[in-house]
Amino acid sequence: MTYDFREALQRRVLVIDGAMGTQVHAAELELEKDYLGLENCTEIITLTRPDALRGIHEAYLRSGCDAVETNTFGGMAHVLAEFDLQDRTREINRKAAEVALDVCEEYSTPDKPRFVIGSMGPGTKLASLGQIEYDALKESYSIQALGLAEGGVHAFAIETCQDPLQAKAAINAAIAARRETGRNIPIIVSVTMEVTGTMLVGTEMGAAIALLDPYAIDAVSLNCATGPREMSEHVRLLGQTCTRRVGCYPNAGLPQLVDGHPYYPLTPEELADWLLRFVEEDGLSFVGGCCGTTPEHMEAVIAAVGEREPLRRKPSRAPSVTSIYSPVELKQENSVLLVGERSNSNGSRKFREHLLAGDIEGMVQMGRDQVRDGSHVLDVCTAYVGRDEIADMTGLVKRYRTDVTVPLMIDSTEAPVLEETLKLTGGRSIINSVNLEDGLERCSKVLPLAVEHGSAVICLTID
Repeated sequence: MTYDFREALQRRVLVIDGAMGTQVHAAELELEKDYLGLENCTEIITLTRPDALRGIHEAYLRSGCDAVETNTFGGMAHVLAEFDLQDRTREINRKAAEVALDVCEEYSTPDKPRFVIGSMGPGTKLASLGQIEYDALKESYSIQALGLAEGGVHAFAIETCQDPLQAKAAINAAIAARRETGRNIPIIVSVTMEVTGTMLVGTEMGAAIALLDPYAIDAVSLNCATGPREMSEHVRLLGQTCTRRVGCYPNAGLPQLVDGHPYYPLTPEELADWLLRFVEEDGLSFVGGCCGTTPEHMEAVIAAVGEREPLRRKPSRAPSVTSIYSPVELKQENSVLLVGERSNSNGSRKFREHLLAGDIEGMVQMGRDQVRDGSHVLDVCTAYVGRDEIADMTGLVKRYRTDVTVPLMIDSTEAPVLEETLKLTGGRSIINSVNLEDGLERCSKVLPLAVEHGSAVICLTID
């Protein structure tokens, strides 16, 4: 039987399953026997209690779900290391995919194939806050993605994204797994908007859509943190501006604490009403449930959504770059794009003096001043003869990425400087430049960096 997740997304609105963690905890498994004493490590039950995991998948498939997610939300190597399981990362992910695939094979029919989606969660460390390096994060996700691909998943879901830099690392890990296994596995990226209206590190929905736009992904969605009511404005923006397939799988309302336990107040019928509205008004291609949702919730959603095709959307996308916080359109309606040039050791004597004195605060203040004066983007350059440009640039950008609210133009003639700096920037930056003065050699070094980090580029030519 052919399982083509991309084709299925085009034909009709798909319903993926509800919460995994909710169902695992409801199973009342034993801490020592089933969790091997590893409290809160739900991934271990894939090895110790595959029968319990299978039962959860079966419950969602019996309710009519088109897809189930693997029990690998925390299955990255750096998270499993907290339980001394990092050496079993690939095994755990492969086994979780195999269990889900085995169940889906049993429930699939020619008219209704069932799909396995490999869950890749946000982890426990935020790269944009310096808690983990980009390379380490990418390597951790790479091991997970490879295990999921080997286990046979039909799609990856990089979900509950709280930090754009984490999302970039996971996307590139999934793309690497596609290359290594020779399987062009679809990629879903699902961001989480907190009750504050932004991702955990402060990223607006518009910025999230813009920074994901350059990547070879298939769908963008929203999940977790809140219920559908709180997501409605973000879902609307997603439907209006995202050029990929779009989806949503919310919590069963905002979580409450009742008798010391989390409680999610949204009934199955209420969740179904909201998701049907999103499908009909915003053109979602897939829906599902996150924390607090159950097979009963999904059964109600399936009854409401039925067998309908996704709405034909006409998204309006303006090419943009972003800071970690907000987007800036490259084409300004009432002005040219203003690039602040004073955070540049070659263009500003004052900035150069701060650089030579090691005055980071002075350089940060110069960046803030340019934003206040109306700059849409800041050109950042720390090149100076006799100094370590990588150390200077990365040290400065670690502050600029959170302390300056506009996108950055990374300005350097050295590819290694660009590479190390882009690993620090969660937004969509501009590379300055793909210099063609010496032929295509620089292009061959710089353009792959632009692809990996989703950057815009400036091309300077001569003659």
